[in-house]
Amino acid sequence: MVEIPKFFVPNVPPEDEETAFGRLAEWCRQPVPERERRIYSITYTHDGEEWTATVGQRLHGIRRRRPSRKRSMSPFAPEPPPEHLSDSATVLAIFAGVPYFVVTNKRLEEGVRSAWENPFMAGQPSSVTLFSA
Repeated sequence: MVEIPKFFVPNVPPEDEETAFGRLAEWCRQPVPERERRIYSITYTHDGEEWTATVGQRLHGIRRRRPSRKRSMSPFAPEPPPEHLSDSATVLAIFAGVPYFVVTNKRLEEGVRSAWENPFMAGQPSSVTLFSA
């Protein structure tokens, strides 16, 4: 079982977290949520791929391959293994809404390349994990 941390903003000293988080919310044009409603991680689908965005971690996902038509006709054919996906962007904050917004370090830190815009809209997640109290 993974232990869920208390609220934090990556690479920001604790005394500056509220200010930094407020600026990230403003950048996304989102209200600053109450501490007990702040999001640690979401899992969402994008273009048929399942992605996970977790604060302080790089984006990662899974692409499930579809079996070929010939293979899918056999009831004994095993499913092809999923392809693991990753992105070099680290998640800084997640804001609930329709859509959800994910803020990463792309364009905020030199040398970070990512296929995702910053911030990006994640759509409706299949799972949401809040920071611990």
